[in-house]
Amino acid sequence: MNFLTKRSANIFRNFAHQKSLFSAIPNYKFGGFQMTPEQKKQELEKKEQILKNGQWTMPHPVWTEQEVKDVAITHLEPANFGDRFANFFIQSLRYGFDIMSGYKKVFPWQEKGAPLTEREWINRILFLETVAGVPGFVAAMHRHLRSLRSMKRDYGWIHTLLEEAENERMHLLTFLEVQKPTFLFRTGVILAQYGYVALFSVLYFFYPRVCHRIVGYLEEEAVKTYTHSIETALKEGSEIHIWLTKPAPKISIDYWKLSPNACLLDVIYAVRKDEEHHRDVNHKLADDYSQKKPNPFPPGH
Repeated sequence: MNFLTKRSANIFRNFAHQKSLFSAIPNYKFGGFQMTPEQKKQELEKKEQILKNGQWTMPHPVWTEQEVKDVAITHLEPANFGDRFANFFIQSLRYGFDIMSGYKKVFPWQEKGAPLTEREWINRILFLETVAGVPGFVAAMHRHLRSLRSMKRDYGWIHTLLEEAENERMHLLTFLEVQKPTFLFRTGVILAQYGYVALFSVLYFFYPRVCHRIVGYLEEEAVKTYTHSIETALKEGSEIHIWLTKPAPKISIDYWKLSPNACLLDVIYAVRKDEEHHRDVNHKLADDYSQKKPNPFPPGH
């Protein structure tokens, strides 16, 4: 009985002591939030205006006239086995794509040296952009999951990769305003996407650096293709000379901040500059692939 009495007394004393400690703690006051109601209202108005204008896109570069003209065709020489594999993979992919799109005439029923029609050019671009939009999204997903399971920061890589994926998708949406694909074309895109997503996902899990090198080489080829299309369009009497007078789709005018009277060739110039940008970014990421080093490219770069 004495034991129970002493035990109860100790519990009561401890409770009284803790209560006195709690009473000494001052009431919490919010002091870490700087957003005022007026600032919050202004932010909401900006967001509402964005939705009203239909501008849901992520930050992205907007080019000047001089920048879109200053695009160089370059090639990074492979420095190791991974680079050589990446280069061989893209060159093989391009060879098959050139044949499939009619860019390269190899079959007996094809007229040697015959130029591509406008429809063939747009089909080639559409298919190219459906492929180009895959790597950035897959890479961002891998980086996101890696950050979660390692419980470490990504240091800004994810936003750059997502911006790249969206930029390529905007290319696709732009050219869809110029020409609608056929059922057969859509079927080919679906099959190619399943295969490419699966292959790139597995490869990125084991060899992310090689994957970024693959994208760098892919963008090198994209710059070549768009440069060729520009040179062809500028030739009077060519199949796509009409691009100099055909109005640019509204979606492209809003996205690249083009003038209201911009033509389709202006869009091609902007797209080519985007591809050059992706080329340089992915080669840079492949050169210095590390989870610990910050992404050198800020949002919208």
